[in-house]
Amino acid sequence: MNVEIELAKRMLFRSSPIYVLVPVLFYFKSQEAFFTSLYSSAIVATGFFLGAVIMSYAAKISLNFYYFAALFGYVFRLIFIFGFLLLLKNVYSIDDLAMSLTVPIVFLTMLFIEMTMVIKRKDTDLDWANDNSS
Repeated sequence: MNVEIELAKRMLFRSSPIYVLVPVLFYFKSQEAFFTSLYSSAIVATGFFLGAVIMSYAAKISLNFYYFAALFGYVFRLIFIFGFLLLLKNVYSIDDLAMSLTVPIVFLTMLFIEMTMVIKRKDTDLDWANDNSS
């Protein structure tokens, strides 16, 4: 079992209400704001998942490479998220307010939900030390 990927899947599932709620709130502003918010939240979620994939495979190589991937994964997520948001902005007509509010709301809510789950010890069924599947 890839523990990082399993954690990312759980994080995406736990955060799924925010992916629906934020775009629905922007739907009251305009349809353009709704789609901008929807695409922005999907980009942020994809960035989180790709970071987990990088760390999962780095952990199988070595602990030092895992540490490097933790730093690189963070930088990669930021470049990925902002790169795709800029691409979205240049290709489509978007609502700037919807995008500029959706990204931090989704990003910080995902972090807060996972922080809460760590404090409540909800993912204790995942065994990091005895993962012999590689």
